[in-house]
Amino acid sequence: MAIHELQIEGMSCSHCVKTVDEALRAVPGVTRVEVQIGHARVETSDAITKDALIHALAAADYPAN
Repeated sequence: MAIHELQIEGMSCSHCVKTVDEALRAVPGVTRVEVQIGHARVETSDAITKDALIHALAAADYPAN
């Protein structure tokens, strides 16, 4: 298991939190997601990279690092 901490831009409301949560949960290998405005903590299988999570968020229009 791996834990990834992400800083996320463009979040301002509960709808943003829901959208980010759904985008991260859609990545195969994600086992747990905790989202707050501007931040997410994601537990994944070891095969999932932080870049895969960042790419999923970019596709949902939320830049992250």
